[in-house]
Amino acid sequence: MQGKRQKSRMLRSIFLRKAPFLDFCLLPFALCLLPWFFSAPALGQTDTTFRGRRAWQLENDKLRVTVLKGGGHIAELVLKNPPNGKEVNPLWIPPWPSIEPSAYDREKHGSIYGADSEAPTLSGIMGHNVCFDYWGAPSEAEFKAGLSYHGEVSTLEWTKTGDATFRADLPQGRTSLTRTLRLIPGQPVLYFEETAENHSPFDRPFGWVQHVTFGPPFVDAKSSFFDASATRGERRLGSQTREFNWPAEGDQNFRRFSSAVRSADMAYLLLDPKRDVEFIAALNTEYRQLVAYIFQSGDFPWLNLWEQNRSRMEPPWNGETRTRGMEFGNTRISGTLRNYFRMPALWNTPTFGWLEAKAQRTARYLAVVVPIPAGFDGVRDIRLVGREIVIEGIHGEAPIRVLFDSSLF
Repeated sequence: MQGKRQKSRMLRSIFLRKAPFLDFCLLPFALCLLPWFFSAPALGQTDTTFRGRRAWQLENDKLRVTVLKGGGHIAELVLKNPPNGKEVNPLWIPPWPSIEPSAYDREKHGSIYGADSEAPTLSGIMGHNVCFDYWGAPSEAEFKAGLSYHGEVSTLEWTKTGDATFRADLPQGRTSLTRTLRLIPGQPVLYFEETAENHSPFDRPFGWVQHVTFGPPFVDAKSSFFDASATRGERRLGSQTREFNWPAEGDQNFRRFSSAVRSADMAYLLLDPKRDVEFIAALNTEYRQLVAYIFQSGDFPWLNLWEQNRSRMEPPWNGETRTRGMEFGNTRISGTLRNYFRMPALWNTPTFGWLEAKAQRTARYLAVVVPIPAGFDGVRDIRLVGREIVIEGIHGEAPIRVLFDSSLF
């Protein structure tokens, strides 16, 4: 009953209250959404397997979400029954075989995944993984002591502690991370609530990054567009770093995926400090779908963009991978504690966070996946207005409006 009421309000909002602003060219698109709005609500959580990995699956009538037990990665975020009939997972599934990362053994798997600090993480990475309590590579000494890329959390076995609550305890860092996922019938919205906890008696600096990575077939040079509430940034080219303003540096427009045969790129960006709510967005005009993450500026003020276009030849990349990462987090610094103190702030913004002794910090954010009309090829802004997510196109199109529960943000 609650789902029906929500759908009724959504339809009334679109076809009545917003009717004066609807263009006749959007009418066919609006009509094709009717079956999508009226589909029967359902909510389920099950144990499953995904690409040979042990996983949990959550779904309602709009979304299917798959979470890997090893590393806790969000491997799948799929809009069910899209109006054009083309289901697609926008998140990155690597082309190499995947294993449980806790099972990685350098002697056994080194020839497949490599033998450096990235290898255990790469052996099991998919889609959206969280980096905690640092982001990037450990020092050489830390690597020898057993630390891996993006922190222990990416390779640990997560446990389910509630209906849709998952937890990882980090023995080396003496920290833990708990994540609760929520789906509401009738809404194409995935709600995240994460709590970081420091179990030691010392205040500690820490990194906390949502490593959201998009991949084929959603990512390609022809049909993919990327947007964010970003401002200024630095582009890393080999050993050089150049400042620029979003979205372009030189001949590189970061809204698009490279059309080169082989290329790679990386840039660090400050999200708009004048905003309370930030966003990243990726869309594909062939699949007519958009996925966006929306989060608080105070939790995650930084964005790292990285692009891999079949340029890395070593295992497991092998010159095959195409992917675009849009990683939002509390740190600008790749590495662990020593690196933090080399640059504690940039552009009047702290470059890492602090987790006080025996304390917790909680962040809430959400992902939304929606169909888009023909000709919609960019996001100018995403705002939260009352109980609506309002997605504005770059060409002045009628906004896409999605109901959401503001109490969960």
